[in-house]
Amino acid sequence: MELNKEKDFGSLFEAMERQSVRIRPGEKVSGRVIMIDDKTVFVDLGARADGYLDRNEFVDEKGNLSVIEGDIIDAFCMGWTDDGIKLQLKMSSSGTSEHEADAGVEDAYNAGMPIEGKVTGERKGGYTVQISRTEAFCPFSQIDGRGIKKEPAEYIGNTYLFKISEYSEGGRNVVLSRRQLLEQEAAKNREALKATLQEGDIRTGQVVKIMPFGAFVDLGGVEGMVHVSEISHSRVEKPEDILSVGQEVTIKILKLSWGDDENKERISLSIRQAAADPWESIPGSPEFGQGCKRQGKVVRIADFGVFIELAPGVDGLAHISQLGVEHRVAHPSEVVKEGDLVEVTILGVDLERRRIALCLGDPKEKDEAPAQLSLEEEQQAISAAVAGQTVLGEVESQKPFGLFVKLPNGQTGLLHISQIPLAEGNSIPIRQLYRQYPLHSQIEVVVRAVEGKRISLTLPETLEMEKDRERTTPIEVKDSNDSSFGSLGDLFSGLKL
Repeated sequence: MELNKEKDFGSLFEAMERQSVRIRPGEKVSGRVIMIDDKTVFVDLGARADGYLDRNEFVDEKGNLSVIEGDIIDAFCMGWTDDGIKLQLKMSSSGTSEHEADAGVEDAYNAGMPIEGKVTGERKGGYTVQISRTEAFCPFSQIDGRGIKKEPAEYIGNTYLFKISEYSEGGRNVVLSRRQLLEQEAAKNREALKATLQEGDIRTGQVVKIMPFGAFVDLGGVEGMVHVSEISHSRVEKPEDILSVGQEVTIKILKLSWGDDENKERISLSIRQAAADPWESIPGSPEFGQGCKRQGKVVRIADFGVFIELAPGVDGLAHISQLGVEHRVAHPSEVVKEGDLVEVTILGVDLERRRIALCLGDPKEKDEAPAQLSLEEEQQAISAAVAGQTVLGEVESQKPFGLFVKLPNGQTGLLHISQIPLAEGNSIPIRQLYRQYPLHSQIEVVVRAVEGKRISLTLPETLEMEKDRERTTPIEVKDSNDSSFGSLGDLFSGLKL
């Protein structure tokens, strides 16, 4: 008996809770679809009555129903009836009279509800949009998403959802925005996508921008950056040589860092790590057997030999003693230069250490063993500076123009003072530099460029600031003749307010 009392009390309490939810006409609400019949979709709104919508609102052009029981939907309250709470996904612009049509437009404006309109023509500054008997205006900048430009003919004749941004003069001045709705939907999709992304995921995306240091890839509403060192297993000098805007790529998510706003988000991606490891195809391949002859490209020259690319991501080393000349040379550059295509013979493959020994042309003696690198040469071969690498170096010397930093492989690079963000103040920059980075201190640097023996360095934070500047490049304003007025800041800076 006590158990039944508890159940009755629980049911009563739940009913009271539901009755406390108040929904007003014009309000946007969310609810769970609880039943679908041949005409109606019923929605649990947590109120004392269920909401209901016309089933046809969820039927697409092909007649397919886009909702199922259990889905959470957003809709607008049209009012309370004996059957429950009448809902609509959007405001209808149809009406049996001009007065009803105007009232519908005003209701949509007051409720902040989307309304259907047909683009009927182009006019000065934008488009004419017909909403039933009301003629409205949509500016060029509000007809589509940010940065999307199409010919007017691609919009005229089409029906879209719009948000009414201005309603005045009794409905004679109605200004619309489609862009606001698109951005709201994009933001919603963006948040949903962010919830599904995980470090280590393999995804597909589209290249949207290419910069000297890498490429930005859109994952479906969220952009990430592929550093130049993560584009390919091969060395990449210019990202545009490998990628193009609009290209679909497979990427691996390396790191996620969500900020308070979109400009502070950091998503690091890799195309290289999403691709198959080229070394995995070598075992058992006749193309990499001992004695096999191949053509390769000279990609780097060291004091002790020449690195030759045999396949994307697979380099071999021709020791200075195996350059195909009878006499000993002082430096490999006497025989070859970077970019040369050369014929080589594979002398041996060490899969465990990922080393391939080569000789240019034919071996001097059939049974000659591959030349062995010294310990120092081996270390240089492993860790020679490559653009895009992030390494921990040591401040070797301080100069008025920057720091010389010793890298782990023994090479020295220059971190110019222009690449070092110094604290703001009245102190002398050189003094700040010396105080901030004392001799023999450890410093994390990024290899910016390698030109022969000259190595240019930068700081990770400087690289991030460069990426931020590229993300927020000022929009250039042009007239109808495609002449530039400069950026928006330049345009407004001369105005006296």
